[in-house]
Amino acid sequence: MSEHNPELTPEIQALIEKAERGDAEAQSELADAYYFGEEVEQNYEQAAYWFGKAAEQSKVHALYSLGYMYRMGQYFEQSDIEAVNLYRQAAEQGNAAAQCGLGLMYAQGSGIRKNDTEAVKWYRLAANQGNTLALCNLGYMYDFGRGVKQSYKEAIRYYRLAAKKGNNQARLNLAYSYFDGDGVKQSYVRTKTLCDRVLKDPKLSFEAYELKDRAGRFEKSKSISTLRESILAHLKISKNISMTHYTSFDVGQSILLEKSPFRLGHINAVNDPNEGKLLWQELGYEPEEGNPVFIGCFLPDSDSLNMWRFYSKNHLNDDACGCAITFNTQDFFDYRLMKEQGDHTEQEQRMPSFTNTGQSPQESAAFYRVVYLKDNFKILEKGATKLQAYFKDLKKEVDKFVGKKPTPEKLQTLAWLLGPLPYLLKDAHYKDEREHRVIVTHLDYGAKEIQSSAPDFANGTAPRLYLELHRDDHLAPIEYVTLGPKAPNKEMMAPYWRHQLASKFSEQLKNRKPLDINPSRCAYK
Repeated sequence: MSEHNPELTPEIQALIEKAERGDAEAQSELADAYYFGEEVEQNYEQAAYWFGKAAEQSKVHALYSLGYMYRMGQYFEQSDIEAVNLYRQAAEQGNAAAQCGLGLMYAQGSGIRKNDTEAVKWYRLAANQGNTLALCNLGYMYDFGRGVKQSYKEAIRYYRLAAKKGNNQARLNLAYSYFDGDGVKQSYVRTKTLCDRVLKDPKLSFEAYELKDRAGRFEKSKSISTLRESILAHLKISKNISMTHYTSFDVGQSILLEKSPFRLGHINAVNDPNEGKLLWQELGYEPEEGNPVFIGCFLPDSDSLNMWRFYSKNHLNDDACGCAITFNTQDFFDYRLMKEQGDHTEQEQRMPSFTNTGQSPQESAAFYRVVYLKDNFKILEKGATKLQAYFKDLKKEVDKFVGKKPTPEKLQTLAWLLGPLPYLLKDAHYKDEREHRVIVTHLDYGAKEIQSSAPDFANGTAPRLYLELHRDDHLAPIEYVTLGPKAPNKEMMAPYWRHQLASKFSEQLKNRKPLDINPSRCAYK
């Protein structure tokens, strides 16, 4: 594996010479350089080789780093069992990052039998050395009473210690504690302040935006906000089914082959003239616009002739010429608002940590079924009785909120409080679509996450606003692709796309079942 290259810096050349002479410290430093791409081109194969050489001499950082590469499937085939083995060797020698990593493996039951008591033991050892992730995760264990007696007071203590060291997950967990008043005096103001500090974290920005928005809503009207969340919970579907997005070939190719971000379009781009109006009519007010609304439309049927006709057109507006991409909803929401993950200088910072699952409604990370209405606001389909009761209560609370002489400002605030609810109600003549939606309503106009395309006045092209959702592994949630009944050259499109995927994304496809690409079975008439 020796590498002598005149283009390498003198520092790297010197490290290589020391490493080849068997210096474990130099081997570990050289591996770090290759792993992070510092002064050399990033190369996981070289990193694995030199970490391995240093690990043979029991260099603890190298043992932990090799374990991390196995955990993440970087160069090696992913193996939690190997990760546990290597973490343990480093942890028993006192490496804090490995102790935290081993604690997480016990807590999640990854590569080893789940054992919360052992998880707490290893978190505590790492936390005693000031490891920020361990401090945060130990706080989580106290928060939820896992492996220790439940104690909000202790959870807050550890969250604060981690937050002081810059851990954004701990800040967000603290924000949840202030929202619910768990272990601290309940404060929506403090919740929003903590969320503001987390917004720049690409991994957590979505959740932070949403919690800040939620705190603001409850601050304005707890009763409306509570009813709103009850309705959304009723319409939220489970994450163990598939959802299909019908689109054009151009968009399908971008999603598959260009690692393109997934886009949610502005609500005004849809073609239903009553979009967003039915709930306002029932409440007795003219529709008002609150925050911008971005939606993605999905269907539970992956090969529907009606949907091919409506939603899979080409640039000439010919129908059934596109494709349908079917997603596994379990993996769909592993996305973030910002394109870049951000720079890290320590592997320890990349280790997964616990989130406060169960406290967040994760409003933006869900598929919601659309409710179809007959005249007089009569709800069709399942759960109609309960939903009718919710909306009846909502009308009462709205009347109290706006008062007898509603001002434009009050109605604008009401639009914000209602959030996505008006956009989950449609007229009954659309019911055959069985549409489901992903909806984002917690961003303001002017937010840097909202993208735009200017109008082309010469060609009559309208302006566009859209929201981009970024993934590191864009193929992970895709189950299969269906080519439309009238898709051009479909005999060659499937093998072409298979070849392109295998050429460009072999690493992503290595540890998953092959991505099926098949023609529609619908007989087009």
